[in-house]
Amino acid sequence: YQRRVRASLNTSNMALNASFQSNASFHSISSVSNISFSTPARENDSNYQYTASPKIRKRVSDINNLNEYLKEYEEKEKWISRGTSDRSLTGGWAPRPSETLPPRPYFLATQNQIVSVSGDTSYYNQQAADALLDRLGISSHSLDIWTENIRKWISQTIFQHLYREIQTINKALDQVGSAECKVGAVSTAVLSKISASKHEHIANIALLLPYLEVSVNQEYLVNRIGELASGSCVGTFRWESGGRFKNQPWNKELPTDSQIVMHCISTYLDSHLPRNPMYPEGRTFTTQYFVQTPSKADTKKREYALFQSSIHPPHFKLLVGDEVWEVSKGRNNLFHTLILLLYYLREEQHGMLGPVNLGPTGLNLNWIIS
Repeated sequence: YQRRVRASLNTSNMALNASFQSNASFHSISSVSNISFSTPARENDSNYQYTASPKIRKRVSDINNLNEYLKEYEEKEKWISRGTSDRSLTGGWAPRPSETLPPRPYFLATQNQIVSVSGDTSYYNQQAADALLDRLGISSHSLDIWTENIRKWISQTIFQHLYREIQTINKALDQVGSAECKVGAVSTAVLSKISASKHEHIANIALLLPYLEVSVNQEYLVNRIGELASGSCVGTFRWESGGRFKNQPWNKELPTDSQIVMHCISTYLDSHLPRNPMYPEGRTFTTQYFVQTPSKADTKKREYALFQSSIHPPHFKLLVGDEVWEVSKGRNNLFHTLILLLYYLREEQHGMLGPVNLGPTGLNLNWIIS
């Protein structure tokens, strides 16, 4: 679309210049004035993109208008391409989804590409999962769109910022003479000591540490975070395994991608929920809204929560009141469970996660299911 607009505008620019040079008066140029330009989406809109509109939003009638539009268009392109690279863990590490635009499209796989699970099937109930979507009125088309949205959010808001922060901290460690203690090369215990002794130089280590607690193998974890940060939709995600490590295939001693993603999302939400005296470790979301086997799915203890019913292969469900909401198995299970949580919070909790608003004035997550 951008190429077509530019070609049309360049042609029109030449026509305008020729017209001025010949001192011929002109009243309008149809090839320019009939072009429709959509106004940019507002900052809080969920889908930030430029789309052609059948209505004329802005009419180019002279050379000044044309140059003004081209300048404005270039500035918007630069702003979009910059994305959220200037944000950090301490600088409001919660960009609005409207502030990012994926560098390349994400294509949903067809149904026959979904990986099936063999062996034990006691951890899921496919019939109940299908019945739940029917009861909630969620179509497969909507679910596909929402899955794409949440993958974009996880990529752009969690992993891309997390990996940039790791790189920034490692550069800072170089500068303070601790190059041998980089993130990914030493344990979290060592990093914690460095944070305490050199806090004024590397303040962000303390904020980073909770994300790294998902695995003792820090080298693999940091490398995998970098791989999940590549692209725009966590395209390297392997729901029941992970990436290669030191030229060796993934093994069960390493965390699955589902485990890494779930841990990072929980940690992200921990950092955005108010501290609760009942959870002094600061993990309010993880403690209150996430249950992992072998703990029991006791629906009487909490109003709602995510429940991981199986580790290998990973499988997640949603606890709502005295119900267990079943979710289809496979590579999209985690994404669909998170989507159902957002759907439940929007419909039954007024768009609130505890005291935090999920709308544009808060975490801005409601756009995922819009």
